[in-house]
Amino acid sequence: MSGRERNSSGRSDTSDEPEATLDLYESTARYYDLQYGDFPEDVEFYLETAKMAGGPILECMCGTGRILIPLAENGYEILGVDRSPAMLDECARKLDLLDPEAQSMVEIAQEDVRDFTSDRIFRLAIVPFNSFLHLLETRDQEEALRNIRTHMDDDGMLVISVFNPDLTRPEGVVNHKDTILTDEGEILSRFYTQTFDRPSQRTTVHYFYDISRQDRPLRRVTAEFTLRYIFHREMIELLERTGFDILEVYGDYDLSPFKESSPIMIFLARRV
Repeated sequence: MSGRERNSSGRSDTSDEPEATLDLYESTARYYDLQYGDFPEDVEFYLETAKMAGGPILECMCGTGRILIPLAENGYEILGVDRSPAMLDECARKLDLLDPEAQSMVEIAQEDVRDFTSDRIFRLAIVPFNSFLHLLETRDQEEALRNIRTHMDDDGMLVISVFNPDLTRPEGVVNHKDTILTDEGEILSRFYTQTFDRPSQRTTVHYFYDISRQDRPLRRVTAEFTLRYIFHREMIELLERTGFDILEVYGDYDLSPFKESSPIMIFLARRV
């Protein structure tokens, strides 16, 4: 496999990495799991889905391995693909802590979901937790889905989870998410603000991480991400024209049917 691959220790081989690009997660990768590590609902959902679909599994935009690692620990062979070297370094650090058997189930590659290549064929492909929304143009979404499809079994399953757009949310308001104490003794306060570009169906989210310790001055880490939100019918049509048949659309990780007020949309589709 080309690009960034995990070696036997779980670290990534960067000897033939693609040309460097701006990594939006470079400043915040180490805080990602602090922000979402206490969110087990989707992990359990993907474990149950894997029981139904079987492996091997392809996780696109795998980030720090928040989903990937529990799947490997439960015996599933899995390839994780992500463009961010910072997120993959965090994933590799966590892989180093696994027992050798779990480590042997995992490959990670620094690749773009639109054009990565693998000689493996997967029973299940997943794009969790709004990751798909980082593809900002329709052509990018189509390229990604068609590329994923070429790496899937004839009747393989695809799961994509994204938020259900709520355009009534206030814009330009700084919200305090929470304040936590890290293992390093840092006090981490997290804030965010959001704006919408409705004609292009994009939302830009600004994150602010205020980090303090008694023996150090306050410092702030900031990040900005733009997402292309997508609507229910739009996503169904996108999946259908890229070679997938919709099986179910859920509105939460308890598998409730999707409705207008649902907070998320989980699309379960089959390759056709």
